[in-house]
Amino acid sequence: MSGMAGHMGDISWASLKAGYVLELGSFTGEGSTKAIQEGLAYHHAPLHITVDWEDNLVANRPKVPWWHMVVGDTRERYALNRVQMITIESPGLIFVDTLHSYEQMQAELNLWQEVVNDETVWLFHDTHMYGVPNVEMVKAITEF
Repeated sequence: MSGMAGHMGDISWASLKAGYVLELGSFTGEGSTKAIQEGLAYHHAPLHITVDWEDNLVANRPKVPWWHMVVGDTRERYALNRVQMITIESPGLIFVDTLHSYEQMQAELNLWQEVVNDETVWLFHDTHMYGVPNVEMVKAITEF
């Protein structure tokens, strides 16, 4: 079992409570994307937007009308603009699982803060990697 597998129930629960989840990074969709979908399936007005630099969700592509894929760099304004074309609402939850570097995290936090409100919860994957803290990623989050 991977470190992420133990948290899928928590991600589903948080998604249900959030209603609108903005997912930055999805890879193949068999982890967090699936957990987000499971939670949102029980929400009265779900919205799930996934942003990733390429669409790898072949086998795990959500088949619901409230899921949207934005292909783009999560550090670039055009990706944010495409999300805002789908909704102007603030997400209840932002789940971040992109590159795990200081530079990536800093750019994403500075950009995506424009769509959040005081109620938005940020969840970050891989703040610990292979049993040790991801110092650079945590540094960017702490500075933010």
